[in-house]
Order: sequence, then C-alpha cells, then structure tokens
Amino acid sequence: MTIDDYTLSDRYTQEQTTSFLSGVQALARLPLEQLMADKNNGLNTAAFVSGYPGSPLGGYGDEVDRATSINADLPLRHIPAINEEHAATAVMGSQLATTRADALHQGVVGVWYGKAPGLERASDAIRHAVLAGTGAYGGVVALVGDDPGAKSSTVPSNSTDILAALRIPVLVPGDPAALLELGRHAISMSRAAGLWASVRVVADVADGTSSVQLDASQHHPVSPERPANLLAPTGRVISPFNLELERELIEVRLPIALDYIRLNKLNRVTAGNDQSEVGIIASGNTHRQVHEALKRLGMQSNDDIAGNGIRILEMAVTYPVDTSTIKEFSHGLSELIIIEEKQPIVETAVRDILSGAANSPRIIGKSVHHADPIAPHHGTLDTGTITSALRSRLSERLGDHLAPAAPQQIHHIELTVERSPFFCSGCPHNSSTVVPEGSVVGAGIGCHTMVMLGEPGRGGDIVGVTAMGNEGSLWIGMEDFVSTNHMIQNIGDGTYFHSGQLAITSAVAAGSHMTFKLLYNGAVSMTGGQTPSGQLSPAAVSANLLRQGVTRVIVTTDDTNRHNDWPTEVDVWHRSRLIEAQEVLAATPGVTVLIHDQPCAAELRRDRKRGRAVTPTDRIVIDHRICEGCGDCGRTSNCLSVQAFDTPWGRKTRIDQNSCNLDQSCVDGDCPSFIAVDTEPSLFARLTSRMFDRNGIATHQTSTEIPPTEPPTPTASTHRDDLAIRLTGVGGTGVVTVAQVIGTAAMLDGWSVQGIDQIGLSQKAGPVVSDIRLSRSGAVQASRLGQGDADVLIALDNLVAAGANGLGVISPTTMVVGSSTETPTASMIAHPELHLPNSDDIENTLGDATDSTKQLWADAAQITTRFLGDATTANVFVVGMAVQIGALPISLDSLSEAIRVNGAAVEANLTALRLGRLYAVGQLNIDAPSSTTAEVELPDDVIGRCADDVKAHSSTRASRRFLDTVQLVRDIDPDPSLELTTSVAIHLHQLMTYKDEYEVARLIATGDGAGASDSIADGRGVRYRLLHPPILAAMGVKRKLRFGPGWIPMFKLLRRARVLRGTPLDIFGYARVRKIERSLPGEYLELVDAITTSVSTLPYTRLVELARLPDVIRGYEELKESRVEIFRTQRTAALAELK
Repeated sequence: MTIDDYTLSDRYTQEQTTSFLSGVQALARLPLEQLMADKNNGLNTAAFVSGYPGSPLGGYGDEVDRATSINADLPLRHIPAINEEHAATAVMGSQLATTRADALHQGVVGVWYGKAPGLERASDAIRHAVLAGTGAYGGVVALVGDDPGAKSSTVPSNSTDILAALRIPVLVPGDPAALLELGRHAISMSRAAGLWASVRVVADVADGTSSVQLDASQHHPVSPERPANLLAPTGRVISPFNLELERELIEVRLPIALDYIRLNKLNRVTAGNDQSEVGIIASGNTHRQVHEALKRLGMQSNDDIAGNGIRILEMAVTYPVDTSTIKEFSHGLSELIIIEEKQPIVETAVRDILSGAANSPRIIGKSVHHADPIAPHHGTLDTGTITSALRSRLSERLGDHLAPAAPQQIHHIELTVERSPFFCSGCPHNSSTVVPEGSVVGAGIGCHTMVMLGEPGRGGDIVGVTAMGNEGSLWIGMEDFVSTNHMIQNIGDGTYFHSGQLAITSAVAAGSHMTFKLLYNGAVSMTGGQTPSGQLSPAAVSANLLRQGVTRVIVTTDDTNRHNDWPTEVDVWHRSRLIEAQEVLAATPGVTVLIHDQPCAAELRRDRKRGRAVTPTDRIVIDHRICEGCGDCGRTSNCLSVQAFDTPWGRKTRIDQNSCNLDQSCVDGDCPSFIAVDTEPSLFARLTSRMFDRNGIATHQTSTEIPPTEPPTPTASTHRDDLAIRLTGVGGTGVVTVAQVIGTAAMLDGWSVQGIDQIGLSQKAGPVVSDIRLSRSGAVQASRLGQGDADVLIALDNLVAAGANGLGVISPTTMVVGSSTETPTASMIAHPELHLPNSDDIENTLGDATDSTKQLWADAAQITTRFLGDATTANVFVVGMAVQIGALPISLDSLSEAIRVNGAAVEANLTALRLGRLYAVGQLNIDAPSSTTAEVELPDDVIGRCADDVKAHSSTRASRRFLDTVQLVRDIDPDPSLELTTSVAIHLHQLMTYKDEYEVARLIATGDGAGASDSIADGRGVRYRLLHPPILAAMGVKRKLRFGPGWIPMFKLLRRARVLRGTPLDIFGYARVRKIERSLPGEYLELVDAITTSVSTLPYTRLVELARLPDVIRGYEELKESRVEIFRTQRTAALAELK
C-alpha cells in the first residue's frame, strides 16, 4: 500500500489491507468481514444488527450505517431499536428466519449491541433468545459495552457475571485487532454450538485505536462437529419444550463451546516456559497492562519474563473457563496470581478447578481468603496499580532482580480552576434545566444529567438520578413521606422513547403530583447525536400524554412557529416563560408535563454546516466599554461561549465567535452592552449605517498574509523503536481527530500504532486525553500511558496539561509542545472573577520537570485566527510545531495525506500545519496583540486614562476632583509600585463614571468598545444595539429592542444632555439605582480617607485590598443594587477595622 492509495473507507471495503481504526470501527467491520468470508466460501448469508447506543459503544450504530452505505452489495441490515430488549428479540428473530421454508438465506449473522445497563434490562429477552438457539450458518454475537470506571455511566460495570448467568460465553479482547479476531471466533463458536456468544468491550478497548492488518480470509477456525440432533433455532420457548431447551443448553451447547475454545487455543500462554514457578492469569486490556507492569519491573521482553520464572496466560474467554487449559497452565507452578477487574469471576472458577488437586499452586487473587487482595474489587485497573501489586508479590522471590521503583516526581501547579464536563454552547439544557427557586428536582439520563455537576442550586434541589426509564418513580416512593408536595422530573426525549413513557404512565397511575420536564432536542446527544428510534413529533407526544391522563401540557420553545399541529389543549409559550410555565404546572393537581422543544446545539451546528438548517444572519458581540463584567449574561445563558477576559478597563465579557452556536440567550442578561451584527443587511441598512454610524464596522482584513517561504525539512529528534505520545485538550475541539491524524500518518510511515482516546463525559468541554504509542519493535504494550511514560507531551490545552493528565506522565526527558491559548472553564461562566492559572507558570513548571531545551509554546488560537480567520485549525498548528522540532518522527508526506483522507477543511489544516512549522523556526511574523487586551500600564498612564474618561463622562471639574483625590493618596503611598494609588484611581473612576443613560449613549456614539464587531462578516455587516431602557421596562416592555444606525444621532443628542445629570430636569436621575450611584463616590472617599490615615498601622497588602472593595459593584439595575449592598457591608467592616 502506498500513501496515495489509502482511504478511510478501506477499513470497510477492502478484504485485505492495513488500516488505522478504533475499537468501535473494528466492531463495525465485523459483520461485513464475516459476510465477505462467507461469500468467498460459497455461503449465502446475510447480517442483522440491532441494539441501543450507549458508551463505550455510543457511535457503533453510526459506524455500521457508514460501513453499510459503502457496501451496498452486502446484505447487511441495521435497525436501531427503541430499547435493548426489543433489539434482543429482533436478533432472536433473525435466527428463526432461516428455519422457515421461505428463507432467503442459509444463515443470518445476528449482532446485538448495548452497554451494561442495557444488557441487564434486556436479560429476560436475551434469556429467551439464548434458549431459542442460533443457526449453523448464522450465529449471534452480543457486543456488550462495559464502563468499569463509570466515565459515561451512572454505575460502574463488569458484565461477565450477568453474561455467565445467561449462559453466554464471554470473549474479552484487548485491542481493535483482537476485537475482530475474537469477534469472528464468537460468530464461529455460536454457529458451532447453537449458542449466543458475547464480546465484552471495555471503554479502553472501544476507544482504543490501532493499525491493524485486515484480512477477511485469515480466520480459519477449528469447529467441533455440530451434533445432528442439535435442535434448530425455535421460538417455542414454552413448557414442555423449554425444559428440553434448557437441558440441551447446559449439557450439549455449552460443552461444544468449551470444545471450540480448546480446539482454537483461544486462551494462550503469552510468556514463560515449563520451568516457570509463578503464573499470572489476566484477560483483554488487563493482560496488556500486566506485560507493561512487568516492563516497569525490569522485564523488557518475554525472555526476561521467562528468565524470572514467570508464565502468563491470556484468558481470552472468561466464561466458560476451560478446565484443561487451567490445569495445563498451572502444572509446575508454586503460585498462581489472577488479576481481573471487580468481582473475582475467573478466580472463583480456577479455585473450583484446582480445588483438591495434587500439587496445585497457591492461588493469589481477591477472594475472602486473602486480607490483602492482589487488585481492588472496585474501580478500574491501571498499569500503576498492577505494577505495585506485582512488585509486592514478587519482591520476596525476585529481590534485586526487580527494577527499583521510579522516584515519585512531584510537580505541582496551583490550579484556581479545572476543566469539567459541561453543556455545549447554545445547548437547550443551559436554560431548560433552570427551575423556580426551591424546586425539588429529579435528574434524568442524558446530557442534562450534567446539571448535577454544574453551579449548585441552578438546577434545583436535586434528589438524585435513577436508571434509564425510571425517571419520576423516585417521587412515587418519596412523596407520602416528605412535606414537599411537588417534584420536577427531567427526562430526555431519547429516554422517553426508549422506556420513559411508562414512567409517566406509572406516575399517573400512582396519583402523584409532579411535573415531568420532557427535554425534546431531537437527538440522543450523549452517545453521538442519533435520532431516537420511534421518534414522534412534540405535538404527537403531547397528544399521547393527554390521552394517558396527564392533566396539563405546556410547551416552551425557542421558536413558537416550528410546529403548527399542537392539540388545542396544549399551550405553546416562548422559552423566556420557562419559569412561569413550571410555576403554573406546579400549581396544577396531578401529573403535568412541560415539553421544552429546542434542537440539540451540536446537531444544529452540524446541520448548518451541511446546509440542512438555516444559519441566523445575526452574530452577537459585546461592547466591552459598556460591559460591567458582572457575569449576568453568563448566569442567564449558562453558555461556554460567554467568556471573561481582561482589558485596560478591567474584567469584561466577550462572546467567543468560534464556539458560539447563535443561541442568543446571552442577550437576556440585564445589560445594554450587546450588539447584534447583521451579516446580510439590506441595502437600506448599509446606507443608513454609512450615513450615521461613522464609528461603525469598517472594512476589516480577517487574515494576515501567509509567508510564501517553505520551512526546512524537519529532522526527528529521536530514532527510538518505541515512542509514547500524550495529547491533552478540551472536549469538542478536535483532540481525538488530531490523534487519529497522527496515528494514520504514523501507520503510513510504517509504524505499528496503538492508542486510546480517554473521553467519556469529557467530550462535553471537559479534559480529553489521547495516548499514542508508536513501535517498530512489535512489543506488547498497554495503550494508556502511566507515570513517566510520555516521550512527547502535546498540550493542546495547557490547563489540562497542568493537571494530573499531563504532569502524571512526564519525565525529565519528555519533549513538550503546546498551545498557551487561554480557554475559560465552565466554572468561570457564572464566576467571571475567577482566573485561569498563569500560562508562564504552567510552562515553567512543565519545563522544570521535562527537557526544557525541547519545549515550544505558542498562542495557537490567536495565530490561526490571525492568519486563517478562526481558531478551528489551532490543534493542527501545534502538530506542525511538534513535527518541525522533531518531536513527532513522522514524514510530512504521510501527515499531509492523513489530513487529506480525514477530509475536513483540508486546505485550512494543511496551511495550519505549515504555519506551525514556520513558527517553530521563527519564520512567522506575529503582530502585536489587540488593543483590547490588558497590558501592564505605568501608574501615571492609568491615572491619566481614568482622568480623561471622567472628563468625558462628566466635566473638567469632575476630572480635577478625581486627580486631586488620587494625588492625596499618592503623597502618602509608601510603596514604590504605587499599587495603592493605582487601586484608588481605578475604583474611584469606576464609581464616578457610572453608566446611566447619558453615559451609555456616549459610549454607543463613540463606539470605542465595539471593536469586536469589526471582524464579523468581514466588515460588511450592520450593527444594532440591543437595549432595554429602564423607562421602557417600567412601562411593561419585557424584551430588548433593536436600535440600528439611524438612532446614532439620538444617542449623540442624549450624550449632550448629560449636563442635566443630577439636576431637577434629570428625568433618569429619580430612579433608585441612580440615586445610589450618585452617593457611592462619597461613600468610597470616606473609606479612602480612613485608608490614608492607616498607612502606618496596617499591612500595605491589606490597604490595597480595602481600596479594591468597590470591585464587587458590577452590573445594572437590580443586580447592581444587590452588589452595592455587599460593598456597603464590607465597607462598614473596613471602617471599623481602620479606626
């Protein structure tokens, strides 16, 4: 295969090829590969796939659809089911089809998929299907997604015991290649034994990636002869037939499965010899971790393992356990160590097999016989845990032969904030999960579950979360025993169609008083954005609910015209009335339902890119001079695109245009700083803008010219046979895609590649980690990196790199390449006063702990925005830096081809790659940052700027008063930094230039803070001010109004009217908030006087803190009044302290 021959579709279309694919993609190939092999063997077979998406198999159905679409000649049918039990019964039907006279195929390969909770809820249906049996040319494999660490689940899981109870053999692969190999064996075993087989897929394997040599014809199983009297698949699972089926299952089919396991040597010895004294048994990914742990103990090869008297058995099948294999493996051993996740299933079977046997080894595991288990019964296993366990067990036997434990390196960065999962920008749940104050709430399954991780109280008094489909049933058991008489229950539309409909019926039948809040966003977003199976329109759902006995239904929506077929009994309100709707329903007896109808933001964004949805022409920006940095727009919208940043005028807020999903809920914040930029204005609007908005949007160059020079060809800094790379970044920014590009490029260069994308809930703005191992030695390796393993750290987000995900894997030889771009966290939305850690501190700490001579950082987002117009290619820019300094030993040809085959924004990403390379060699000219960015100013500059602004706000006399006060403080300021003087100047200016109607008009007319709008629509847009004047609010106007360029003369006129401020003719000055604002400078001056008299008695830092007390006064109207109360309370305490 040459570089130019490779395409992503090869993994699904080619019978023989080498491809880079994930575990989920390997499973999507499985039924196709079986059909290819059957066709080559002259069999007329088909395949049927059904299940329900759930992490770690969330994207499996989508991959099957993708694979099927490009293999139209293969008879594969995928039908996503409403829920897991329906899917299981459908798969049962696929086996019965070939027993009929009108069958179209000799056999149908059945594939069921679901996560552990789905297996448990479908166990009755699966038990029926197992008894019914499978066809000789069909077979069934159940793909069970296990999430031992509960990264994307409510409960941690190991499904082996459930599968064993259902009499289903359990095959446990450790990487994508093994998924295909054991998946093929599962089908063959099922065909031979007439028995369902399963493949247990843990998150590390499903999310793992690997370069795999694919060959549909390489599978040559040795199958036991299927008994002639083995019953054909039957649907007659009823007495007396079911007893015979049960007998056959236990006495015939399971023994055949054991024969198959033995004949095909599925459980293999992977290291050791006949002289070994210590045996280790492990399965799947844990087996890989055992090998990695032994490497850390000094055993770098299988010869080293054997030389230290150790033998390893990879148990590919954990149920049923083959007696002969265990006896053969344990022969001659004095000690047998069994390492497995959670409950000791294999250990129990091994103990039963070896119990009473002569010369049997001592078994070390986690049973009750040992106070110190070899591995914990809970959580996940990792290489570090296994290394410590084996060191403890083997030290007495091997002593100095074990490599010493690596010293624990302590690298610490004080993190003021950390990344956590959160809703996407524009997500309906940002607003739909808000409830009236004091509401008791039940959380539900779906993205909206993250309300439990958000700002305390925002989502109500949350009592807990239940299993999917049981939403609301908690309240049935609670309501008679608590004084609260009503609960709001969140339920997603995916859950509703899966099983949640019955939960509402149960509540009606129980006579409960509660409101179900049905969050209808049209997608199962947590698992990849699939359309819920069996989906009905919101109008049809509301009609069904009323027929079920629901007493009232109210719909809240962002678009009241989206549907026009609502039942007459249903009220349809704009989403701005969400709180009111919940209050009305809470006062309505019985079970009520609020349907919040708003599309999933992530899916809406995709639909807009594909032209399937209209993109709004308005873009929202914030005038940073009018903005108070109060955070009200963030609290109102709960949106990640509403971001705090520092300016010369203090902490302000901006809208990140790259991530903004045009939801516009932020404009509901009580603030006059919002600007709507119409990117497709009418001719009249453009002419009006040119006539009146002289400070309006000028023609703006969105990108800087890219240098035509080509950087020198990079040279790899290392020529090792094995290289470990860790990428750290933020969920939703393309980290996984970059890892796939690097992995694909490395494969094209001839490397053997293994990797893992550690995502889970982190795909929603949380920390994402991708590990990539490149090897030319072919050694068995665990995909996940451990302490000190990383040769290269690519920090696509420096905050994630500053935590355990980065610091935990580096060593003094690690090379670091990263982006210093500051991306706010979820906690900063409602708390704009929080700051990210200083980038220099992060870089210095990482530099101290790694090879600081091979460290390179850049503000990748700023640079790519400067040259390419946005920051979507920032990650590839960083990859370009890494390649150029030799951190990634991958050829440019392969990397460029990997970008091309990925197919997304190819030219932009190739350009970003070159820009990163240019930056790395100093050939990229980076202009000075924007003037809105806060830079260090000298005290005189700050004082002069503030004095000029006071003059523009009020008068020359006011400016003189300001300067006189500041000078008095300066005269007694004992510190050369003049920090006290500067603080007084900043906050006296803040209070003297309060933003009343005159001041807002002035700032609008000058347009000084509207620079963020210049880059919108390449300068061709027209901007509209979104205002809600208090005088109109008092008249009952509830929404902000748009004031276009034609209003500029009126704002200028109002600006001139500032001479009326504080006089009897000041019609705005009679408002309570204006009276408060006029009193604040005097109150602050009293505090300043007290501070100046205490210079010699209090620490200087404390005096500065007291001078900064007015910083809490932010916002407009009621919010400002509440902040003033806080200031006054603090001021009173400060005056008492200063006496």
